[in-house]
Amino acid sequence: MDLTPILVRIRASAAAAVLLALVSASVGCTPKVGDSCDTAVDCSTLGDRLCDTNQPGGYCTIFNCEPDGCPDEAACVAFDIELDPACGPLDDAHAPRFGRTFCMRVCEADDDCRSGYKCLKPTEQDALMLDLEQENATNTRVCLVETIPIPAPSTPPGICEPGDGGGGLTPYQPTSTTGAGGSGGAGGSGGATSTSGAGGSGGATSTTGAGGSGGAGGSGGAGGS
Repeated sequence: MDLTPILVRIRASAAAAVLLALVSASVGCTPKVGDSCDTAVDCSTLGDRLCDTNQPGGYCTIFNCEPDGCPDEAACVAFDIELDPACGPLDDAHAPRFGRTFCMRVCEADDDCRSGYKCLKPTEQDALMLDLEQENATNTRVCLVETIPIPAPSTPPGICEPGDGGGGLTPYQPTSTTGAGGSGGAGGSGGATSTSGAGGSGGATSTTGAGGSGGAGGSGGAGGS
């Protein structure tokens, strides 16, 4: 009796079972937002998530998230939403340059979070929930490291006030926009008339030299013989 067909079917069934087990295991072990990690590869092999190693044990997250853009187990939260907490109500910045958004693991109680994390409202940690479609978003809690916010001063420091633009400096004002005109040259004196030549028959006198424009006057012509 030829057992080859039976062995082929057995091997095919075994291979299918192994493949199914591997697929099931990979699906069951897919990292989620909030899981521990050492590198971004621990969070996703597709490069769409990162490992925030500043958090205890690492924290799988998505950086620069948009409202309602996180996976089902997470919510988009904005951190560093104030330019300077000390300025309090005088800080009217709507988009602080240091603000950052991250996907954070949603929870209902501390037991839903890893060791070292607590289930807190973002507002309790000077953060802001950005999701709009999240059910009861204002009361949504996420897994965060609890910190004690630094209390703001009762009176905002003077640096928070807008400046008056003064500074005690006098703006430069030019005295004239055109160059000064040059002074005119002195007029030349008239040339002296010459006397008639000695023994001559009344030579004609020369006319006086014309005054130059700013130059010296010409000398008179010599008398004729």
